[in-house]
Amino acid sequence: MKVKQITVYTTTAAGELVADILFDIGCEGVTIYDSSDFAALLSSDVIWDYVDESALKPDPVVRVVGCVAEEESLTRLNELLDNLKKNCPFETGSLEISCNVVDADRWAEEWKKYYAPQHYGRLTVVPEWIDYKPKEGEIIVKMDPGMAFGTGEHESTRICLTLLEQVIKGGERVIDVGCGSGILAAAALKAGASHADACDIDPVAVKAAVENAARNGVDVRVVQGSIDDCARGEYDVILANITADVLIAMKEKFKRHIKEGGALIMSGVINSRTSQVEEEISSAGFTLEKKMIDGEWTGYLWR
Repeated sequence: MKVKQITVYTTTAAGELVADILFDIGCEGVTIYDSSDFAALLSSDVIWDYVDESALKPDPVVRVVGCVAEEESLTRLNELLDNLKKNCPFETGSLEISCNVVDADRWAEEWKKYYAPQHYGRLTVVPEWIDYKPKEGEIIVKMDPGMAFGTGEHESTRICLTLLEQVIKGGERVIDVGCGSGILAAAALKAGASHADACDIDPVAVKAAVENAARNGVDVRVVQGSIDDCARGEYDVILANITADVLIAMKEKFKRHIKEGGALIMSGVINSRTSQVEEEISSAGFTLEKKMIDGEWTGYLWR
C-alpha cells in the first residue's frame, strides 16, 4: 500500500500550527524537523560524544511532515495554509508544499522513532510501542494518539500535564473538554482522580480517547460533543487544551460546571492572545493561580 507523504516548509514560530493543520486533515505521524531544536539540545546539560558537523549548520526553514492516503486531495490543506498565512501573528515562511508517494508500512514505523517518554513530575507519558521500565514512584501513562491530537510532546499539552500533576491530590472529579487523544483524562485518573469525563466534537478523537483509556486500564466516560453534552454536575478539575477563541467562548460554561475552589487548567493560547484571554477569564470570576509559558504557547491554572 502506498501513501502520500506531505512536507510543508515553514518557520520555528509556525511549526506547531502547521503540524496542527496536518493533523486536522487526517495526517498520521506528523513530525517537525527544526534545526533550532537541536541547537537547544546542544546548549542543554546533555553530554555529546559525537555530533555530525552537518547538523550544526543553522537552517531557518522548518519542515513539517505527515502522511495521508495516496488518493487524498490537498484542497483542504491549501485552504488552511492560506488562512494561516493571512491571519498568523508571526512569520510563517513560504508554507510551500511538496509530496512524495512512499510505502505505508515503512512510514508507519519511521515516524515512531521521533517519540520518546515525556516526564512531568510523577507522571511519565510513554508511547505504547516503547519498552520502558519505570522508576520507583513513576506513574506511567501509555499513549498512541493515532490521528488525534495529544502525545505529550506539544507545548500546550506539556503545560496541562505539568499543572495537572500538581493539582491532583486524590479523589477528584475531572472533565477534559476537547480531549483529543484522551491523554489528560487518562493521566488524571492514573495520578489519583476518582472520576473522569471527556468530550470532543471529533469522532476520531473520541475513538482514540476510548482506546487510550483502555490501554491504561482506566475508566474514562467519553462523549462526542461539547461540555454541555458531557458534563454531569460540578467538577474539582476542568481541563481544556483548545484555542483562545474557544476558551473565551466557554468561560461561563466552565464557571457553571466547576466546584467552589476548583481548578480550571487551560492551554492552547498563542502568546499574542494572552492579555485578551486573561481579561475574559478573570471577568467570569476566576482567579489566576499560575501562568506557564512554553515556546509560543501559554497555559493557566485558574481557581
